[in-house]
Amino acid sequence: MMVLNHEKPHWFFYLEWVVLNVFAVIIAWHIAWALIFQITKIVGGTIQVGGQSRITEDFLFLYVLFPIIGLLTGVFQYTLLRRYLPHMAWWIAATLLGWLTPFVTGYFIITIFAQRNDTFFIMLGLLLIGATIVLPQWWMLRQRVRYAFWWILTYGFGWCLTGLLNLVTSDTFPVLLAIALMPAIATGIACWLLLDWLPKHELKSRIPSY
Repeated sequence: MMVLNHEKPHWFFYLEWVVLNVFAVIIAWHIAWALIFQITKIVGGTIQVGGQSRITEDFLFLYVLFPIIGLLTGVFQYTLLRRYLPHMAWWIAATLLGWLTPFVTGYFIITIFAQRNDTFFIMLGLLLIGATIVLPQWWMLRQRVRYAFWWILTYGFGWCLTGLLNLVTSDTFPVLLAIALMPAIATGIACWLLLDWLPKHELKSRIPSY
């Protein structure tokens, strides 16, 4: 049995979506640096990893940044999506889990694609990283909306486009802005597809009551 969802987001929803997702990444960046600063004061400027000396902030930064992005993004997205989709309490945990997957898959993807320093392979690697990040979210969405695969495609494409920066710069800040903005716009488009544009938008009724 399917339940029709007659409520569709207003245009302001999509503006909120992009702005909050961008803010999540930028705020997470500043929180991560603040935490790394405190960690460096405790353990020192270098740490031993596998018998090798590593710069503390370089080695630990992504391990601090990605979980914070996942948590903040999950909270912001949940506050918006819960108005239109049922039983979304686990969305925050799914988003956090998704942002931990690069620690498992990222090494292999980077080893295969990014080390070639070719823009095409970098874009392909980023597409795969983006697609794996939203797999837990997709798992939730597929129980609630039809055509949930668009979530993976658009988010992966958003990450893929950030690889174009390899043609012009390798500076950290422009890359951060691209990672903040492009996936936010991509998932905003996905929200429009899933919640508004696609015909016969339906919500599944047989979903866990959490």
